[in-house]
Amino acid sequence: MSFEAFRDPLAKISFKSHLFSKKQSVPPGQPFFVKEQPRQFLADTEYELLFFQLLTGVNDENWSRGRVKGFLDGKNIAEADLVQWLRRFGENLLASDGENRELATRMVRLGEVGCGVLGEVAGEIGREFLWEEEDTGEEEKREAEIWFERGQQQFDAEDFEGSIASFDQALKFQPNDPEAWYGRGIVLASLERFEEAIISFNEAVELKPDFYEAWQNRGAVLADLKRFSEAVTSFDQALKIKPDDHEAWQNRGAVLAELKRLPEAIVSFDQALKIKPDSDSAWYVRGLVLHTLEHNEEAIASYDKALQIQPDKYEVWFERGLTLSKLEQNEEAIASYDKALQIQPDKYEVWFKRGLILSKLKRNEEAIASYEQVVKIEPYHYNAWNNWGNALLNLERFEEAIASYDKALKIKLDFHEAWNSRGVALANLDRFEDAIASYEQALEIKPNDYCLAWLNRGNALRKLGEFEQAIKSYDRALKIKPDFDEVWIGKGALLCDKFNQYEEAIACFDKALNFKPDEYRAWRNRGVAAGKSISFNQFLAIYNAITEQNSDLNKRDYEGELASYQEGLKYCQQDTHSEGWGILHQAIGNAHYYQGVGERNHRQYWFQAESEYHQALITLTKEAFPELHLDLLRGLIRVLFGLNKDEAAKEYRKQALAVFGELLNSPNKSSFQKRKLEAQFSGFSQMRVDVLIEDGDFISALETAERNKNFYLTWILDARKEQILSPSYSQIQKLINSPTNRNTAIIYWHISPFAITTFIIKPDADKPVVIPTQKPEKLEAWLKNWHTQYDNHRKGVKQQSSNPDWRDNLPQLLIKLGEILNISAIIKPIQNQNTQIQNLILIPHRDLHRFPLHALFPDEFTTTYLPSAQIGISLQQKQPISVPTSLLSVEAPNSKDSDDKPFEELPNAEIESVTICAMFANPQRIPGSTASKENIKTALANNHQIFHFTGHATYNYQRPKLSCLALSGTDRFTLEDITQLSLENYHLVSLSACETAITGNQTIDNEYVGLVSGFLTQGVTNVLSTLWTVESLSSALFMIEFYRQPNWNTAPAVALKRTQMWLRNLTYRELINWYKQRAEEITEKDSICAEDLLDEAAIIENDPAKINTTIPPYAHPYYWASFTITGKINS
Repeated sequence: MSFEAFRDPLAKISFKSHLFSKKQSVPPGQPFFVKEQPRQFLADTEYELLFFQLLTGVNDENWSRGRVKGFLDGKNIAEADLVQWLRRFGENLLASDGENRELATRMVRLGEVGCGVLGEVAGEIGREFLWEEEDTGEEEKREAEIWFERGQQQFDAEDFEGSIASFDQALKFQPNDPEAWYGRGIVLASLERFEEAIISFNEAVELKPDFYEAWQNRGAVLADLKRFSEAVTSFDQALKIKPDDHEAWQNRGAVLAELKRLPEAIVSFDQALKIKPDSDSAWYVRGLVLHTLEHNEEAIASYDKALQIQPDKYEVWFERGLTLSKLEQNEEAIASYDKALQIQPDKYEVWFKRGLILSKLKRNEEAIASYEQVVKIEPYHYNAWNNWGNALLNLERFEEAIASYDKALKIKLDFHEAWNSRGVALANLDRFEDAIASYEQALEIKPNDYCLAWLNRGNALRKLGEFEQAIKSYDRALKIKPDFDEVWIGKGALLCDKFNQYEEAIACFDKALNFKPDEYRAWRNRGVAAGKSISFNQFLAIYNAITEQNSDLNKRDYEGELASYQEGLKYCQQDTHSEGWGILHQAIGNAHYYQGVGERNHRQYWFQAESEYHQALITLTKEAFPELHLDLLRGLIRVLFGLNKDEAAKEYRKQALAVFGELLNSPNKSSFQKRKLEAQFSGFSQMRVDVLIEDGDFISALETAERNKNFYLTWILDARKEQILSPSYSQIQKLINSPTNRNTAIIYWHISPFAITTFIIKPDADKPVVIPTQKPEKLEAWLKNWHTQYDNHRKGVKQQSSNPDWRDNLPQLLIKLGEILNISAIIKPIQNQNTQIQNLILIPHRDLHRFPLHALFPDEFTTTYLPSAQIGISLQQKQPISVPTSLLSVEAPNSKDSDDKPFEELPNAEIESVTICAMFANPQRIPGSTASKENIKTALANNHQIFHFTGHATYNYQRPKLSCLALSGTDRFTLEDITQLSLENYHLVSLSACETAITGNQTIDNEYVGLVSGFLTQGVTNVLSTLWTVESLSSALFMIEFYRQPNWNTAPAVALKRTQMWLRNLTYRELINWYKQRAEEITEKDSICAEDLLDEAAIIENDPAKINTTIPPYAHPYYWASFTITGKINS
């Protein structure tokens, strides 16, 4: 606590009240007598020396008359001779014009001692001298009093400089006047010229040691100079003189508080209050000291005493509020702050503290109102701007929060907390790159002790897929704060989810639990990792008292997962950790559910899951945790449908949709919050489609499904865009009701958590046809199998002969998918003789975007894909290009991953690029070594009509906007980059050798949004892409032949179909001729590639097994089913 905290109460000790209380001087003492001395004659100079020694002894050393007698006797001096000399000396003294007043005064003092005739003569001479000066002295005294009175009047009129000048004049006439020195000190103190004031007070107390007012005010000024120990000494001097001065006791208490001698300070205040119990300022400052001692209840009692005496003191109400907030009596604290503001509404510090408590109580709107008052009064209060931002952050008003943090940073650029919080707001807007830049600003200011920013930076890097860098950030945080449980949890989750290092992840979670055993997130994540781990690894395990006591925690798989959750419940009780208790019961339910998937006795597990979900509902209520409640109901509904408890499932679904609707319509949520919530809980939007289907409202069901698609596409591509364009059923029909498209039907899939629905839209149909399919569980099991097989295929894992490789097993996988989707039932309505359907528009949903649905239909149909009907409608408005002639070709960039490891080579990419470019007059070619993002963006802006990319691509499941084309080195051309361009001029984009829909082992809960969608939304008419990487030679064959189709008036879908049929039926003999023809076409442009083509032909010619077979080498769907066309129908 600073002395300034006590200045207001100390100011009550008015200097003016002590200024002019003059005291009378002490009357002289009584003389005494001395015996005569033997006669001794000396020279005048010797007598003068002896006489001055005598004066010194009497005046300076307080000799008594006995000591005087002894001195004379010792010198054997005759009194008569000394007196005779003294009379001569006196005559000379009286005749002189010099300043001899002090000498005369000392002679008078000798007379007062009473040392016989000598003393009498000395006293007479001194008094005579002084009497001669008396007239002059009286006049000087009168002049001094006039200046003194003038100084007092000027002080009252606050003319402090004039007052000092007057006191200086008074001291010229009366330099030994302690009152004038005291008054001068008071005025200097009022001007805060404290050092000069001390000099004046020192003169006053030297002249008058019992001047207690001077001692007291000297102490106050020393306190102002922070010379607290000297101040205590001054107050002690004042109290020696006047021990009942309550003001001195109070001031003494204040400076003792500054010296941290707090118990002594309390004693002083108690003394002051014993003398003056109605001193509100003493009660107040006593309360401050008690607050500092954390005797908060006593402090409040002191404040209350002060307020009983003086209820309109805003500072007492303010301090009372601070102490109440320390006691967590927040409502009472707010009431105290409100009282203070009634008295002094312009005190911004009170508004600020009020805002802090309201923020703590999560009353964010009221907190914002308080911070707004702060910055109205004090616009440069950067802490208020920062806290305003925090309140907005809590309300999820992220854009406004960022604006507040920017205000704070404009005032204080090195405000690391504001940089960190700004990063959090940006991360919540999914602006992770900007968030990282903010965190790094915070870390530039505090690199070695700001672990929270390192944690947040790691979380943002994780969202961007920069997993290695994220781990490094977490490690930096842990270096600063090894017991930071949140960092251990974040690091463990990343090791588990992205590195499959389950045992290392468990070690991280155990670290967190060492520090915080009731952290439910650590228990939940530990369970997930234990469930995925194959076996316990004792070499990676860390010591944990909990695991030492429960060996079940070393179990893995399903049993190990349950052990973690159940152990967590011991630390997270229902009455103390309602959220964690509910979430752990939900986690147990999930473990039971997934253990049952695919098992014969699945119902046994699912009944247990149902029971656990009901337990979780006890605490995860819609009132307390609405979003967690929704997530829980999603699992409960799923298991109820699985147990054929359809009525109960539908009832819970009804409840869930009601809660979902309330959240989306909440007046307390911003538009961004609502859209984010809708994306997060897309499963409930999908359930609405199920309800409409059950009600028989097929048109509304289709429109709702389409609206959901377009919402999510917009959310991913531009989250800030609020307007969602989505067509009605009649508008969707326009895609196929035009004269050129009347032989076209739309197959539209919709997958909810509990149903797969297929809509068939035919020309002129008054409503769509709905095809029933199997439950999603069948599709989930198929997806799991696909992921496992394809992942092994990509990694080159050898399979046993009884378990064919994914590539070998692809036809059977597609047959099974066709059964799950009930393709035979879909074909019947469109093969009807009355319809004459030849073309299909396939609009998949979620994971279905990733698979060759066209391969499930008979060859008689030509297929085009669309991400949504709305995109198809937008593309129909584009004017057709007669013959596209301008080609931009990017050729096999030498790409590397984040570890600087080269991507897999594409050995025939050069042949593909050269041959395709030979078909165009002036193609722009960008070789792999110069395929940077800037070069690509510049080239695309040249308004070519075809963009052909031969290289790798990746799909980012967590952050679709980071899906990208891999360019030279580690450069990337992301979906986000694509959405910044205008590509209206492009008729075709070809993505050769790109795995545009590979998600690893993840399933898509919302909707697939990839590179193809990005190109189409930016105006590209058609995109040719591959679902998986096809062997390089066959991929080159396919792409070259696609471009060789008869003319560009042929729709790309038709060209694709012809190319697929060509490749499927191509024999080796035909391929030899094809190689030779292509070699001849490119010889002049690239003789080396032409030679390579001839070499391929020669290899076949020299292989009897190939030259003699009539079996087409590329009939397998692996070679041709990967290629799809997405875009405008009949373009």
